[in-house]
Amino acid sequence: MISPTTDKLDQGKHAVSINMSMIVLMLFAFFRPITVSFPVIAGVSILDLFGILMSYLILIALFIKFKEIELDVTSSLMIFFSIYCILSFAWGSYYRDVIRMIFPFLPFFLTKNIIKNRESAVFTIKVLFLGYIVPVIGSTVMILSGTSEIQITGSMVERQAGLSSGVHTLAHLMLFYSYCFVLYLLWVKEKSFFRVLGYTLLFLSILCLIKTYTRTVFLGGIFFWFSQLFFWKRRIFFILLTALLFASPLFYDDIKNIVFQERAFSKHTEEVDLNTATSGRIWIWKYNMEIFSRMPITRQILGVGLGKELQNVPGERYKAWVGSHNDYLSLMIMTGVIGLVLYILIYLSVIYNIARSSLDRKVVIFGLIVIMSVMLMNFVSNSYIVRFQMAQLLWFLIGLLYSQFSMKKGS
Repeated sequence: MISPTTDKLDQGKHAVSINMSMIVLMLFAFFRPITVSFPVIAGVSILDLFGILMSYLILIALFIKFKEIELDVTSSLMIFFSIYCILSFAWGSYYRDVIRMIFPFLPFFLTKNIIKNRESAVFTIKVLFLGYIVPVIGSTVMILSGTSEIQITGSMVERQAGLSSGVHTLAHLMLFYSYCFVLYLLWVKEKSFFRVLGYTLLFLSILCLIKTYTRTVFLGGIFFWFSQLFFWKRRIFFILLTALLFASPLFYDDIKNIVFQERAFSKHTEEVDLNTATSGRIWIWKYNMEIFSRMPITRQILGVGLGKELQNVPGERYKAWVGSHNDYLSLMIMTGVIGLVLYILIYLSVIYNIARSSLDRKVVIFGLIVIMSVMLMNFVSNSYIVRFQMAQLLWFLIGLLYSQFSMKKGS
């Protein structure tokens, strides 16, 4: 028989473990957007340092709540993939790159097992909003004041990086805010300070995103917002679509230049060239796939090792890989067919679980649109697999959705 004193002691330990885990989660939600904006301070990579330190704190929090962790198909696939990455040390993976590949899953486990009700989930998003104030407003001020770092790439367009280290980092961070804000609107109906703050940050984040001229994120953002509005606010969808159709001719030359890079400094022909329009991606994909197809079958199955995509091809003294600009191709080169299949299975399990969950229909559609927009961006660039910080944020958001699976529809 358990004495009342023992029972109270167990309850006290449980409360302490939950509080510690929530503190870790709130620290992650608040500081992750900020640290993406300050990648290097005094020569130290804050971007990676925070991610690694936060991951170890999450590991401690998960260890404390080890007995309460619930595993499902997605969690199991993540564990299998992580074990496989650790085993890849045997065929040449680097420690740093293995950590960067498997640690982003940790926010998923913490969020999924710590958040137990809608109020906690909404509070977590509010904390994330507060963390976004610095990168959104800071980047907006720098862009409008002309103090932002300017990058000129193939399209010869001035691209603004704001507070971030690069235009791609800023663009992905700003689009991810859209994901979180839409989820907040789906969960919270009443007007409040955070709703006003959310809309303000949304407007400014879209402005920052546009100024990056990052086509990969434009593609993911257009897919996300048009799909979301079609299922959620269909009248706004048709109004926006009509406005874009009428406005497009006015900006035809600029759109054509950005999309097809007609003024690209590397272009040698007057005709529209798909390879130039994709910044050389077609050639890169063909080149890397051709090399991969000539590798020994064991290398094709297991990969060359995490962190070795940009190094010399095994067995080829004077031939090296080229950065793939495709997360799936990068993953296949480094972890082989096994690693690629396992990661795709993780995505498919997320789609399946969200589609069959007890979440409200609008939230289900939202979750499916988010994961599909991410998978789309992964195909045309290095996005939510290779980018450590964005992978952390993505799995944090997916964990937030999973935490609500037990909630009844409409609650």
